[in-house]
Amino acid sequence: MIRFIISLIKQTTAVVLWLLLNIPLNIFILFVFIRQVLSGRKPVVTEPVPDDSDARIRLFVENNLRYMAPRRGDEGLGTKYERIMVDGLLGRIAGQYGIKSALESPADGITGIPGANSLALAGHLSRPMNLTNPSLLLLQEAGATWKGKGLGDQVRIIQSRVAALPFADGSHELSWSFCMLEKMNDPVAYLKELSRVSSKIVLMVTINNNNLGNALHRRYHAIRKTPWDHGRIDMTRTFGMINAFAQAGLEILETGAVDVPPSMDTQDMPLKDDIAAVVRLFGRKWEWGLHNKAENKSDLLGCFCWLEANLPLWFKRLNAHHIYVIGKVRDGS
Repeated sequence: MIRFIISLIKQTTAVVLWLLLNIPLNIFILFVFIRQVLSGRKPVVTEPVPDDSDARIRLFVENNLRYMAPRRGDEGLGTKYERIMVDGLLGRIAGQYGIKSALESPADGITGIPGANSLALAGHLSRPMNLTNPSLLLLQEAGATWKGKGLGDQVRIIQSRVAALPFADGSHELSWSFCMLEKMNDPVAYLKELSRVSSKIVLMVTINNNNLGNALHRRYHAIRKTPWDHGRIDMTRTFGMINAFAQAGLEILETGAVDVPPSMDTQDMPLKDDIAAVVRLFGRKWEWGLHNKAENKSDLLGCFCWLEANLPLWFKRLNAHHIYVIGKVRDGS
């Protein structure tokens, strides 16, 4: 009974603090939204989005590379926090399910840094991490990221189609991707292929359609007259993901939400310059990059982490930037 009361107090406190922080942060995001819509600056995404999944993934990741190149992997507070939370999720899954071999397919770059998604798994694996993507450019950059972290011998990069992987059945204990399921023309065929090369777990982390920022971002694309390149809405809902997993023959082990800062998800709307300007008003400098040793540990990041650890699950599902589903590969599938 005492534990229940303490948990309830923590959850209530976390929700109240999250909502209080949410107000000024979202006012800032709305200001940036209006300023960028009126700026007339040419957006990164201008090409029509291809129907073919491989071409779509190639276009998406190479657009990201062009966008992040002048920023050197530094988008400030939100992307730093995203990496902390997804790293924590991966580490927990690796430990819970005894993961010793893994595949990220298609690989991309959390916080826009190519290959950074799976860095958190390196210390858990007994074999090199496999990264695949239709884009050779992305893979070359991903390899450079791992080498830059002193992990070049712990990764293998393989150019491959998304639904025709060059691996034997059951060759990886974990197969996963970050914000890729929703970009597939045929999500079920994609999940079946990941299931084929997996012996234990398939993990999908996607955009969370419930987050208010997604509606704002769709409006951003419409106003800027740029193609919507963030994929299928049904694969950004837990129910839709569960259906796809079931059709692919995967047993659902867990559903959840991750990355729940007290601000809307801006997706690829650039915030770096605006964040830097605001921080300067307080006599501080915000600069984070993957190779920055200090990595800007801050009281604010610590506060966000405490909030997410204590928010109730129903609240996370409504406000998280990302949702996830963990599926178990059935014997004989």
